[in-house]
Amino acid sequence: MTANPLKSQTPEMFSMIAHRYDLLNHLLSLNIDRLWRRRLVERSGLPRGGRVLDACAGTGDVAFAFARYADPSEVVGVDLSRAMLEIGKQKALRKKLDGLVRFVEGDVLALPFEDGRFDAVSIAFGLRNLPDYAAPIAEMTRVLVPRGRLLVLEFAPPSRDLYRWGYAFYLGRVIPLVGGAVSGSSEAYGYLASSVGEFLARERVFDLMEAAGLKNVSAKRMTGGIVYLYSGEK
Repeated sequence: MTANPLKSQTPEMFSMIAHRYDLLNHLLSLNIDRLWRRRLVERSGLPRGGRVLDACAGTGDVAFAFARYADPSEVVGVDLSRAMLEIGKQKALRKKLDGLVRFVEGDVLALPFEDGRFDAVSIAFGLRNLPDYAAPIAEMTRVLVPRGRLLVLEFAPPSRDLYRWGYAFYLGRVIPLVGGAVSGSSEAYGYLASSVGEFLARERVFDLMEAAGLKNVSAKRMTGGIVYLYSGEK
C-alpha cells in the first residue's frame, strides 16, 4: 500500500488543529474516548510509584488519565507538535499536576531517554500517523523496564458488514465535515479519517510487537471493533 503523503506533515497538521483537538475528540467519539483511555490505564498494570511515558501525547489526555486512575511517580508526554504540548502544559497547571506530569518535545523514533526507564509506555491514536510502525514500537520497547508493558490504543475498521458501511460513512463524510467546520482544517480531519482505513490488521500489529521482543501480546476489542487496545510485556 502506498504511504499517505500527508503523514510527513502530521506535526504541522496537529499544530493547526491543536486549539480544537480536545473538543473534537470528545464530540466525534461521543465522549467514549474517555472510557478508552481509562481502559488503557487499567490494562497497563502500572505498579504504585511507577514511571510512565506517553508517546505522541498530544495535549496530554492519556498522561492525565494515568495521573487520575493510577498512582505514578512520574508521567512524561512526548510529542513533535509544540502547539499540542503547550496546551498540555496549560492543562497540567490548571489541574495542579505540573509536578507530576511533564511534557517533552521529541520524536518517538528517537526517544530522549535511556534504556529501561519506564514501567509502562503508551501510544494512543498516534501509531497510524507515523511513517513507519516497526521502528517506533522497537524504540518504545527499548525504554521499558523488563516486564514493563507497552500499550497501543488504535482505531481499526469494524468487523460486521453493515456496521462497517455505516462507520465508513462516518469516517469519510461526517468526521471531515464536522472536524473541518470546528477546527478550520478539513484537510487534517480528512487525513485522520482516511488513515484509519489504511492502518494495519490486528495480526500484523501482533507481529510487529513480537518482533520488538514483546511477549504475551494481546488485543482488547472495544466499541464494536472500532478501537483495539494492544498490549505486550517486555
